[in-house]
Parts: sequence; C-alpha cells; structure tokens
Amino acid sequence: MFRSLYARMMALLLSALILALSLLSVLLYQSIRDDKIEARLNDLSIQAAEIAYLASQRTSLSLQMERYLYRKVEDVQRDFGAAILVLDRLGRTIQVGLEDGSIQGLTIDEANEYLRQVVDTGEPIRIRVPAHVGVGAAFTVVVPWKQSDIVMGAVFIHTSAQTIQASYRPVLLRMALSMALAAALAGALLIAVTRGITRPVRRMSRAAERIARGEFDTQIPEGRKDEIGALARAFNEMARGLSKVEEMRRAFVSDVSHELRSPLTSMQGFLQGMLDGTIPPEDLDKYINIVLDETRRMNRLVGSLLELSRIESGKTPLAIARFELNEFIRMAIIRQEARIDEKKLDVDVEFRQDPCYVSADSVRVDQVLTNLIDNAIKYVQPGGTLTIWTHVVNDLAHITISDNGPGIPEEELPYIFDRFHTVDKARTSGMGTGLGLAIVKKIIELHNQSIRVTSTVGKGTCFMFTLPYTP
Repeated sequence: MFRSLYARMMALLLSALILALSLLSVLLYQSIRDDKIEARLNDLSIQAAEIAYLASQRTSLSLQMERYLYRKVEDVQRDFGAAILVLDRLGRTIQVGLEDGSIQGLTIDEANEYLRQVVDTGEPIRIRVPAHVGVGAAFTVVVPWKQSDIVMGAVFIHTSAQTIQASYRPVLLRMALSMALAAALAGALLIAVTRGITRPVRRMSRAAERIARGEFDTQIPEGRKDEIGALARAFNEMARGLSKVEEMRRAFVSDVSHELRSPLTSMQGFLQGMLDGTIPPEDLDKYINIVLDETRRMNRLVGSLLELSRIESGKTPLAIARFELNEFIRMAIIRQEARIDEKKLDVDVEFRQDPCYVSADSVRVDQVLTNLIDNAIKYVQPGGTLTIWTHVVNDLAHITISDNGPGIPEEELPYIFDRFHTVDKARTSGMGTGLGLAIVKKIIELHNQSIRVTSTVGKGTCFMFTLPYTP
C-alpha cells in the first residue's frame, strides 16, 4: 500500500500527529471538565451557604425569612437549574424546590446518612452521583445550617451533569476547531518537510540508476547543510571516484594493450623474418635475445597483475619474522648499483638507529623497498640525489625514501596509490603500468601499517612508511 518512502513517512508522521493531538485533546477535555465541575460546585456551595443562613434566621423573623428563603430558593433554582431541599436535623422538610420533594439519584437512606454526617461534623460535603439506568450523573452539595453554633439541619442543592456540561461544551467546540486547524497546519508543514527530505532521496535514486548505466559524470546539488547535504556530497564524491576508476580502467586497458601490442608486433616481425630468411643466420642470436627480452617484459606485466590480485584476495599470508631492516636497505641499494652509477646519482643513507630490527614479512618488505627505490631512480634526473633514512618513534620503525626529481602534481597525489594510475599519461614504453605503488600500499596495509607521500613539483618526492619495531 505504501511503496514509496514519501508515502510511508507521511503515514507515520500523520499517525503520530493525530495520536498526539488526540491525547492532548483528551487531556484538555478532562482538565476543562474538572475545572468547570469544580467551579460549579463552588458556586453551588456558596448558594447553599446563603440559603443555610436564611434557614438559620427563620425563628427570629419567621414570616419575612420565609419569604426571603422561598425567593432565594427560586432564584438559585432558576439561575443554576438546580433542585433544592432544606431539611432540619430530624429529616423534616423545611423548604423544597423540587416537584416531588426528592432528589433523583439519592435514596432516602442516603440522604439521611448525609444529613447525619453533616449534623455530626458540621462540615459541608460534596457528592458526585454516578449515572444509573435511566438516570444521568448528578452533583449534590450538602451544607449545614446552624443556630447558636448548633447544627439544626442541612441544605441540599442538586444539579444534573448536563447543566454543567452545557457550560463547557462551547469551550470544547472551540478547542476542537483549534485542534483541527492545528492539525491542518501541521499536516501541511509535514507534507512540505517530508517532500523536502524525500525529494533529494528520489533525486539520488535516479542518479544512482544513471550511474548503474555507466553515466559516472552524474552529479546532484549539494546546497543543503544537513545530513541530506552530507549524503549528497558523499554521493557526488562516490560518483567522482567511480568516474576516476572508470577512467583509470580505460587507461589501463589502453596501456596494457599498448604494452602487449608493441612486444607482440616486434616478436611477430622478428620471428617472421627468421622464418622467411630476411634475417641472416649470423644475426639470429641477436634477434632471439630481443624476442626473449620482450617475453620477459610481458611476463613481468602479467606477473604484476597476478601479484596484485593475490594480495587483494588475501591468498598471500604474511610470513612474519624478525630481521634487521638497515641491512635489507643496503642490499636493495647494492642491487641497483649499476643503474645508480649509470645516472651518476648521489645516494645519501642515514640510519639513526643501527641495527634496526623489525617484525615483518622480509620478502614483502624487500619488494616494497625495491619498488620505491626503483621508482626514485627511474624518475630522478641524472646527477640527482636519492635519500634514504630510518628512525624509530613509539615502537615503530619509520622508513623514508626521497628524491629531488620532477615531483608529482598536487592533484595527482590522492590517486598515486590507485592501481592503474600513472602520473605520466604519455609515458614511453618501459616506465611502468601503474601497478607497483598499488602493490606497495597493499603490502604495507597487510602489515597494519601506513604509507604516505609528499611531493612538490620541481623539488622532488618523498615516500614514508612504517613497520613494527622489535628492540
């Protein structure tokens, strides 16, 4: 029935609103009713006290007091719609404002009991007579009348609940109208608020459908400052991320195609030349070595892809062991000695704590060091500087590898560890396919450590990562 979020929210909020207004109406109704009943009983008590006074003066000015008493009874009966009965302490009727001389809802025994109670205590009482079959609810006040501080009898004033209800029904009607108006205004406000909440959600739903179709450039307005606005900003960031991933995927497919097509074309040409005799026999060894180098390059590319896939899938558990980190760094530099000499690089190595033992997977750490040093050598200019140093802070070994090469643009830094990402979009063959740093980050994260990069264009790049230090 309520398939949309808007319909469900409206149903829920309107139900809560109606329930709240209903409870408030009941409470207000009871409060107004009780106040009106209490006010009417107070008025009746005052009138009963005046009649009691006139009854107490009957003996001194009997005829005149009788007329006053009769007139007062008539006035109260007319003004309050009440029935009045004046009894002496023996239960004899002195004055009656009733057609049949009895009060409906009160038996003779009950009336005599209330009379005795008033005579004994000298205090007035109030009686709420519940509704009976064929008889509605009623209220009765009983006030003693005295002569020389002696209770001589009691005044009964009786009124039905309907006369009191008639006094507060107009108030209840106005209250009901006010509640209806408040409900209408609140309902309109709820509709506006609910639409304001669900409209951006529907917009996000449509945008998600477009993204599902591959339209990653989809964006939605971010003007709101509340949680919906935060969700919109997160959604747009996700869309931009997906667009970036899709762009890198396409670039990677293009790069891998280029990396594979070039050696395959070269190998095909050389092999064809060997078969048809274009390449003389004395040059066969040379071109066979070229074909072999190309197959090795293709194997490295495929190996990197498989390596990253295995790391991400968790199929390569770490072999944690304690080893000396500085020695690993020395060996990694020695393996790159030929390339360092070829580019005439100045290598500055500083170990602030030597020896420096760490607990990690030595094979994986060697892979990280080799990759980062290889990158630094690859991009630094001939005659440049390569700096490597280690230090220990808070049980963590910090390793820094920096160079004074061309640096990385600031807008590229957030994506530098993304797979398939390359800073040099128009790189020449052999400069990599954007998998090395992705593998490095995954290895560091497998150790529950962190790696970060800082760079300034024209000044160089610095990679920093940590490993658990073992004293």
